[in-house]
Amino acid sequence: MFCQKIKDNFLFILNYVALLISLCVAAQATAEEANLCIRGETYIGGCHLAEKKTRLLSFCAQGRNVIYRFGSEKKLEMEYVFSKEKPLTRWVDKATYTTYFGFRSGRYGYSFGVPQQTFGARAFLEVTQGNQSVMSRRCTQNSFGKEDLESEAIREADDAKIRISGFIFPPD
Repeated sequence: MFCQKIKDNFLFILNYVALLISLCVAAQATAEEANLCIRGETYIGGCHLAEKKTRLLSFCAQGRNVIYRFGSEKKLEMEYVFSKEKPLTRWVDKATYTTYFGFRSGRYGYSFGVPQQTFGARAFLEVTQGNQSVMSRRCTQNSFGKEDLESEAIREADDAKIRISGFIFPPD
């Protein structure tokens, strides 16, 4: 009788833990799916920003183009289309294995960093005007897209050249 109670309690706890794990996995999958790409586009990367406004940023591949979108699902604040003639720059930092996507628009520079996939790593967005940071936001989690996607709308930056320039990214 005593052994039966232990067995029943053990099975109850085991089922409870399995339920919690499945709920966490489902929540993680839902969080990863939220982005600003539209049907038919390939999600390259992006995230929910850790802020009260609950904005998203997404890089999406559509045919030969890559599109950057920033805002909420209800209100898009910025959309920028990259092409072979006006490419997005990608830099993989060989020291940290962080993948950076960057571009310039007017006086502003935008840099989205995706750290290597390690526990607790979170992507981030940095917006600069000249050499001054005007916005720096961490994401609620890391980005889990196809950041290594090949596209004529993505120009690869040489790690050595970025380092020699004093880590100026995105380059002019």
